[in-house]
Amino acid sequence: MPDLQPHQIGQILMLAARDFQRRLDQDLRSRGIKGVGSRHREVFLQLGQNGASRSVDLAHSAGIRPQSMMVIVHELEELKLVERRPDPSDSRAKLIDFTDQGRAFIAELTRSTEIVWQQYEDAVGSARLQATVSGLQALLDADKGVTV
Repeated sequence: MPDLQPHQIGQILMLAARDFQRRLDQDLRSRGIKGVGSRHREVFLQLGQNGASRSVDLAHSAGIRPQSMMVIVHELEELKLVERRPDPSDSRAKLIDFTDQGRAFIAELTRSTEIVWQQYEDAVGSARLQATVSGLQALLDADKGVTV
């Protein structure tokens, strides 16, 4: 394998993320789970990290416009994976949170993630995959608190 150049990092990370999403979607579809794509999973990521949240906060965390987030939340509501409920700290606001079906979907997503992990492990070996993921996590941890 040729030496990688610093300018390739963005392309490699984006292609790896795209490959991961494709494999995840493929596994979910193979198990009959449809209707939830990568843009919907952004809500799951944010709710999983932060708990019930206002849609404007979800949008900010995801780096998208609040209007776009509301479209995604509405789609997830139609799938009965999230619900809106009153925010106890502000009667005018609503919090987005998982439904029981949403929590069940997380279990399915976790199963698919484990399957993708195994595919990657089969491709590059356990030690190399662990080192790669640990290195990426260290980069993310080093960036905490730094705003761009």
